[in-house]
Amino acid sequence: MQKRTFHFMFGKMFSCVILLMLVGFVKALPYQDTARLVKGKITGTDGAPIASASVIEKNTSNGTLTLIDGTFSIMPKSENATLVISAVGYANKEVQLTKEPFYLITLDATNNNLNEVVVIGYGTKRKVDLTGSVSTISTKDIENRPITQTSQALAGLTTGVTVSQGSGQPGNNGAGITIRGIGSYGAGGGPLILVDGLATSINDVDPNNIASISVLKDAASASIYGSRAANGVILIETKRGRAGKIQVNYSGYAGWQKATELADFVPAWQYATLRNEANKNMGGSATYTEEEIQKFKDQSDPDNYPDVAHYKDLLTSGSGFQSSHNVTFLGGNAMNRYVFSASYLTQDGIVTQNGYKRYNFMFNEDSKLTDNLTLKVSINGYTAKQHSPRQYDGGMNSMINFAVREGPVYAGEKSDGTYGYQDNYSPEAWLASGAFYQGSNNYFLGGAELIWKPFTGFSISGKAGYNFWSYYNKDYAADFQFDPNKYVGPNNLSVTSGQGEQLTLQSIATYNKVIGAHSFELLGGISEERYNDRFLTGYRKDFPTALLYELNAGGATGMTNGGSASEWSMRSYFSRFNYSYKDKYLFEANIRADGTSRFPSDGRWGYFPSFSAGWRLSEESFIKDHISWIDNLKIRGSWGKLGNQNIGTYPYQNIISLGQNYSLGGTLVSGAATTRLSNAAITWESTTTKDLGMDLDVLNGKFGLVVDLFDKNTTGVLYTVATSSVLGLGTSPVNVGSVKNTGFEAALTYRQSFGDLQIGLSPNFSYTKNRITSLANGLKEDIGSGLFVGQPIGIIYGYVADGLFVDDKDIASYATQPYSAEPGMERYKDISGPDGVPDGKVDATYDRTIIGNTVPKYTYGLTFNANYKGFDLYVLAQGLGGYEKQIGSYAAFAFYNGGQIQQWQVDNRWTEENPDPRAAYPKLTSLNMGSGAILTSTYWNRDASFLRIKSIQLGYTLPTTFVEKAKFSKVRLYFSGQNLFSWNHFYKGWDPEMGMSTGDNSQFYPLTSVYTFGINASF
Repeated sequence: MQKRTFHFMFGKMFSCVILLMLVGFVKALPYQDTARLVKGKITGTDGAPIASASVIEKNTSNGTLTLIDGTFSIMPKSENATLVISAVGYANKEVQLTKEPFYLITLDATNNNLNEVVVIGYGTKRKVDLTGSVSTISTKDIENRPITQTSQALAGLTTGVTVSQGSGQPGNNGAGITIRGIGSYGAGGGPLILVDGLATSINDVDPNNIASISVLKDAASASIYGSRAANGVILIETKRGRAGKIQVNYSGYAGWQKATELADFVPAWQYATLRNEANKNMGGSATYTEEEIQKFKDQSDPDNYPDVAHYKDLLTSGSGFQSSHNVTFLGGNAMNRYVFSASYLTQDGIVTQNGYKRYNFMFNEDSKLTDNLTLKVSINGYTAKQHSPRQYDGGMNSMINFAVREGPVYAGEKSDGTYGYQDNYSPEAWLASGAFYQGSNNYFLGGAELIWKPFTGFSISGKAGYNFWSYYNKDYAADFQFDPNKYVGPNNLSVTSGQGEQLTLQSIATYNKVIGAHSFELLGGISEERYNDRFLTGYRKDFPTALLYELNAGGATGMTNGGSASEWSMRSYFSRFNYSYKDKYLFEANIRADGTSRFPSDGRWGYFPSFSAGWRLSEESFIKDHISWIDNLKIRGSWGKLGNQNIGTYPYQNIISLGQNYSLGGTLVSGAATTRLSNAAITWESTTTKDLGMDLDVLNGKFGLVVDLFDKNTTGVLYTVATSSVLGLGTSPVNVGSVKNTGFEAALTYRQSFGDLQIGLSPNFSYTKNRITSLANGLKEDIGSGLFVGQPIGIIYGYVADGLFVDDKDIASYATQPYSAEPGMERYKDISGPDGVPDGKVDATYDRTIIGNTVPKYTYGLTFNANYKGFDLYVLAQGLGGYEKQIGSYAAFAFYNGGQIQQWQVDNRWTEENPDPRAAYPKLTSLNMGSGAILTSTYWNRDASFLRIKSIQLGYTLPTTFVEKAKFSKVRLYFSGQNLFSWNHFYKGWDPEMGMSTGDNSQFYPLTSVYTFGINASF
């Protein structure tokens, strides 16, 4: 600990020394006469600043480039000089200088898309100058959608990014994000997320506050982030103020949610009838008489012969109401610009007693302290509260899973106030029990950056960032008396509390220089980060009352407590060099060195270089002078190395585990021991990426095409090698595996105007082939971990089904099955044996194989927008393809552990009257874990591919003459829908995108559709 603290403090001192050295260097430069220094700002016709525009004194090599805010300064050689202004996407302009000290210059657009400024690592760049693979998402792509977690926003909008939302639970409905395939089966971690340059979680930023999102997909764009960039980088910039009178913007919506899919379970009378059929198929007698079935049907005695749709009732018990409100104030002048935003979100679940509330704030300010000194401050945070019901031995999602199991023949609340139940489960009873979960979170992210520009082209900045989070959760399991014969208890309470923080210090120097047709940029920097996290837990039971939920009120018997903490620190050095000749030949090189406390001293430092180049063929005379309809044609290529340091906490150290009790003198005493063998040689997982791309824009920006081919190879993947039990210790993972991802991406854009009608269409498609290329010591497979060399991560391993047995003769003539086969049950193929050929016997050793993959190969999306005389329409479609899924036992199998039966199972079942060997469901029986009919096989695989209408938004902007009378500058009304429709071939009644594991304990919360009405107003 002392050693890491020393390194961190040394890093801070080193950053200060570098800063002082640079200041001294600048002060030592020769003094320049500024009497004839000319300054100005270049904007487009919309008033937006144009960055990296070329400003050259005519007939000389004297020139410069505009900064990100469009400003420039130049020392003309002649008093009557003429400046030639040029920028990609804009018509050239000449400006005759007078004695004015400042010039505001407006350029007419030819293709705005080419001049778009893109946020990259530690800076910005014109899109046309990029040599790496970077996708961008603007605020227009996500605004006014009922997005409660920012991770949902990326779905369908960009190539190479797989977004899957597994849950619709309020507060926990964020989506998983993968960039260009899964790169590791060892170290964890998704893409690195940076908000205003500071590392955090993507769901910790309010969607209302986002100005732009950049996705860095290849090594050329991401290697400057080194050891955390192997899984890609997502850069989020929040909104900033602008000069002008104060503007107030309000946006808000209100609406409701419902489950995207609900399974169709049969009513009680049909359940009873089919239960009898299942008993008959098993050689048993009927469970229900005809008179009892009639009572289920006519509901003459609902207490004893109920018909309760437990699952549907539970998932429609909540209001599903959702609303969001955001107010933003922005304004400023030439010296100070600011933006302040406050947001409120409330989301009631589709299950009663479940909800989420969040309050967000943001304050950003840009202050020009002097002509060459600027201070940027970025602050945002939130407080959130979440609550949900629970059952005795599980949370709300477990309650939903067991509601799937509970048949309609079990009562809910009876007329005498008691409850029906199956084992310990009854959603109605647990909703009435007072059991609950309550969670609260607080979050703060703040950064301040001081930027000094002592002379043209040179800047130096120092940045400090602080991230703080805390949480406090209560989980109360109530005891409950279902009826006189059934009690579950005792009551108990678990409390978890924790907090963490991350400190970032960063210094960067940049230098830009234009010499004739040559343009150079050099960036160098140093950063330090320190992270720590800690938590405490406590548990007690036997509370005297259900109205007091504090630990001290519980009994002392059986109480427990615990706690833990973790920390790490990192120091990094990075540099980037850019070169451009005539805006035609582009080159970039990056290097980063990371040292982290997570690794032993011998392997602590990792070095991550990248190189990329681009050739703008459209600037060559053979295209520029002869093919006028080509605006931009660029080919680019890159190579680079990235790292993954997400290996857990200090696996190179011998960890002492407590609770290792032993006998001393016949008395059992507490002790500690090393239970895991450390790995002193552990180091980074390393990813090498190659990318070849093409960018094409034609017809003055009407059409655009971006195509990429990539090859991503990860080596040193962490893998825990099996050892003999004689060792007596667990082992730490070692860097021995490798994974390869190759793929193709394409994105097309189309923009056109037809009088008052403007339309835009943007389809995109990505394909990624993932495969494990090595495990360890020549090992070809690890069945227990689901890892196979040559196969993708996330495979399904099981039997190959060959339909259903028709009769006893069919069974006798087929290979012997691994279970006691009967007509109407699955027959599994005999694919091999001890000698490598079929042996007439199906068993787990030789006849299981890879039968599917749970990770999508294809991602695709499409956006369509149209505007006509105040009306606007926005449509977003998203799809995932090339993968399969199986679902939980209660959802897939009829009568599993006494569970329910769905209508699709009834309609497609095998019967003696219709012994279809290709029936979609076998004959009805009573199933449980281990039943031969439900072994993992292709019979239960379902294609999980889907195409979803992710969002539709229809709006109308009121006429200006009308709203100005009410002192508004703009008012827009709209209707929006999220997760509206889905086309798929999955299990009927189940959403293929929804997360659900196989087996008994398949906890889940359905995805939800959201329908809202909203308003945007500015004044």
